[in-house]
Amino acid sequence: MTGGELLPATAWEQAAIIGIFIVFAIFVFGWLAKSRKEDRQFQAEESNKWQTFIGSLDDKWRAFNKEQREENNCAMADVNASLSNLTNVTGDLARSVEEMRVDIKEHDKQAKEILDLVKKPAAKPRAKRSDPAAE
Repeated sequence: MTGGELLPATAWEQAAIIGIFIVFAIFVFGWLAKSRKEDRQFQAEESNKWQTFIGSLDDKWRAFNKEQREENNCAMADVNASLSNLTNVTGDLARSVEEMRVDIKEHDKQAKEILDLVKKPAAKPRAKRSDPAAE
């Protein structure tokens, strides 16, 4: 082996190989840059789609919550009215029961008075006097 065989090629051949390597490297870097640009565009488009989708869901939930809040407020107004009516009816019932108690006490008092009048103490039979002459 001579020293010339250890060298792979002449300077011009080496320059051509290096040139091809540089062109390949530029091609690879360009392809990567283009790929990254496409990825960024894709991500931006998907992000916009996602934001639109989330925004529409958010709007739907807001509308639903508004309807529910209105229905709940109407229901609570009905419940409050019912409780007011229940309170009034319960108060009236308590007054009626108290009036009935008073009426019953008065009736019982009157019944006792009548019973006392009807139940006069029975007259005790008079004790027969013993007549000494009759003996």
